[in-house]
Amino acid sequence: MCRILFLLLTLLSVAGQAPAASRAEESMTFQIVRTVGEEVLWESPVEPGDYFTIDYRHSSDHTPVHDLFQIGSDGQIVLIEESYRWYGAGLESHPDVGKTDFSGEWTLVRLHRPFPRFLLRVGEVANHVLTLHGQEVPLLSIAKGRDSVWIRVIKSVNQR
Repeated sequence: MCRILFLLLTLLSVAGQAPAASRAEESMTFQIVRTVGEEVLWESPVEPGDYFTIDYRHSSDHTPVHDLFQIGSDGQIVLIEESYRWYGAGLESHPDVGKTDFSGEWTLVRLHRPFPRFLLRVGEVANHVLTLHGQEVPLLSIAKGRDSVWIRVIKSVNQR
């Protein structure tokens, strides 16, 4: 009788732990990936709501540009704001794009433009510097000028 009771208690104990052991936890990782060969050049864990910036010099006008992004709950990257000293080709400026503020020293264009990932050509003149969690990553330190890179967030499921 004791043996049967012991087996029942053991089975109940194991059964009670099974759901906890099989619970999955989803995590997100921010990556900079060389498009040729999908080589991961740099990565960092992120959570929904985290912000990152990309600062660079406009390649033809040589004016400073500051882009602010946020990680969405779905893993998308959302361009929140683009700011620049004066307009250069390729910068946000159209009234239908977002709310534009010309009142200060910098032009601020507030947006909400989601990207599942976005393509960036590492600029030799632009000297892109990505900042995430206070860590500055000059793209020329991890890739060559003119390299094409994806900036993306991947989700992975970790078993607990």
